[in-house]
Amino acid sequence: MKQDNMPQVTRFWNTIAEEFDAIYTGANKSWTSRFLDRVFRKDIYQRFDWVMQKSGDVRGKTICDIGCGSGRFVTEFAKRGAAHVTGVDVAPDMLKLAQGLVERDGVADKCDFALSDVLNWKTDRKFDIAIAIGFWDYIQDPPERLRLIRNFTKETFLSAWPRFWTWRMPVRKVRLQYIRGCPVYFFRKPQVFEMLEGAGFQVVSCETIGKLFCVEARPK
Repeated sequence: MKQDNMPQVTRFWNTIAEEFDAIYTGANKSWTSRFLDRVFRKDIYQRFDWVMQKSGDVRGKTICDIGCGSGRFVTEFAKRGAAHVTGVDVAPDMLKLAQGLVERDGVADKCDFALSDVLNWKTDRKFDIAIAIGFWDYIQDPPERLRLIRNFTKETFLSAWPRFWTWRMPVRKVRLQYIRGCPVYFFRKPQVFEMLEGAGFQVVSCETIGKLFCVEARPK
């Protein structure tokens, strides 16, 4: 039986919470570091734009961000008029950043956060849109979580999957898994489609963005 490595994942994200968020803000980074982020982590910004474009007009909608991290998507959805946005993450230090962000942006009353792996998250709510971006990279066996996400998604599910066999794959494997102790996984397109469809989603579109498959799906 496959074992999820969530304790290692949680430890890693707690350790690098502020470091990761600085990719968005550039805070305390040199010009060189910001430039390198824009070059080598370009798809982090591109996937953000893709999610916002695919989500369309979110006014009045309810949204769930699985693996919300420091809350960049959460606060943007709220500022765009979503009725309510929920962020779910395993790393408490990430959620501290997220809570601080929505408070600074004046949208805290429209947002809430759950400290949980989606596998253990108990909710009876349904969401118009669910997203999982920068999430599957760290999940060894996605199908069960996909089924749970399907159960609370009413309209649209947007997800990003790191592609198998890109130049960045061995680099990330060494840097994250072997140096920093955080497992990281990669996927082929047919595998992604099979898992989504097996969980009860219909794939609407798939775009290759940088080193990612960005997939729009709807509940069947």
